[in-house]
Amino acid sequence: MNKSKIFSLLIAVLLLAGCDYNDKYFDGYDDAVVSDIAKYEGEFTGKYPTIGYFTDNAAAETAINTMLKGIYKYCDKGSTAKVSVLFGDITEGMEQGETPDVSYVLSSADYDAMGTDKGFPGKYDNFDATMNVDSFLVAFCNTKYATNDAGTLVRLVYTYYASSVSSTKVKFFEKGTDGFAVKAVSAYVPTTIYSLVKADYDSMGTESGTPGKYDNFDANMNIDFYLAKFLAAKYPYAKADATCEVLYAYYYKVAEKNVTVTKSRIYKCDGTSWSFYDPYADVTDVTTKIAEMTFDGSNWKLQRMIGGSVKYTLAEADYATLVAWVKANKNAYMSNQNIDQEEYYFGASAKYFNINNKYSTWKTYYDPEKLYTDKTDAQMQTIMDARMEEAIRDILLPKWVETPDPGLSYVVAYKVYGGRGDGMYVMSFMYNTTTSKYELISGPVAQ
Repeated sequence: MNKSKIFSLLIAVLLLAGCDYNDKYFDGYDDAVVSDIAKYEGEFTGKYPTIGYFTDNAAAETAINTMLKGIYKYCDKGSTAKVSVLFGDITEGMEQGETPDVSYVLSSADYDAMGTDKGFPGKYDNFDATMNVDSFLVAFCNTKYATNDAGTLVRLVYTYYASSVSSTKVKFFEKGTDGFAVKAVSAYVPTTIYSLVKADYDSMGTESGTPGKYDNFDANMNIDFYLAKFLAAKYPYAKADATCEVLYAYYYKVAEKNVTVTKSRIYKCDGTSWSFYDPYADVTDVTTKIAEMTFDGSNWKLQRMIGGSVKYTLAEADYATLVAWVKANKNAYMSNQNIDQEEYYFGASAKYFNINNKYSTWKTYYDPEKLYTDKTDAQMQTIMDARMEEAIRDILLPKWVETPDPGLSYVVAYKVYGGRGDGMYVMSFMYNTTTSKYELISGPVAQ
């Protein structure tokens, strides 16, 4: 036999002997599997969309999958990664209400024309709970806009006094064949509404090309520049997030005719300066989030995106949902005036699309369990806030969110009438996987 064959046989014998030895002295030797489990933690180094951040999970998953496959040419199923990415949460603006044909702020003379005796608007140039606001304002529209065509939508801004606080309110009236009637329109109500007067225009300059020259604005003027400076001077102590709607005269020429109309713009304060604010525009909040990924043997899959928030604003149907719940579960709290449209357990109104927090109404007319006797306004507000927390936590969020994400903050905005003040308020919740319930983490705070 040649030497090469003898050598090959010897090697084969030794290998067989080695296998027997390992099997004998090392239990499970043949069962041991060498795995390549990757664990990555770091920033996203792949290609972002043109805007510089992701706005949906699917696009983020695709891009991160590509990045991780470039880093790990080979890895086994079960590999994990935590990747920091820039992500833009888009908060949808409020639903745009109908655009009025006329916007008007009631003046002192307007209130006086409605009567100056006790119990009439002209007594203190405002309305209060003892007055039939709709009746007065319908009569006002029928007089002031008597010659307007049917279908004209009028937006009136007026002052309302309640619980020692004067607030600005807005109502819409539409002209029909028999005159004006109240029309429910969903609209953003700012903290303050102000109508410019002659002195205001003059304060912005009276030379040619400035508002004071003809007491109006035109297409050649930077309206935001002038009004932002005007508001900073008029409200030097305005708090952050305060908003003001400014009504102003705007001049333009059409078909060789000179036309001056009333327009309005909303501005928001950051605590120091004012800038244009559109409550109906979508807002994108860009933050760093952690994308948790796992490898399924073929691709990296997004398990969840940790961080950020999702915002919901109560729509007309949501107020109706709360009314329906109270009718079915707390019927004693249903309104005895606006039947099937309002309730006073949460305070939801499917007629005015808001949450009624008026202390006197709750205490005087809707206290079937006698819970409010001797309660202060502050104590009443605490009860109202707790009820609204219950409504959002137990009724609305489960309705809106199909699969709760414990890594997200759910921010809920709703409109309040009365109580601590008219306007939009928000509460923030997070989902607890242990209790399978939403939990309040902040709020309510004014929006």
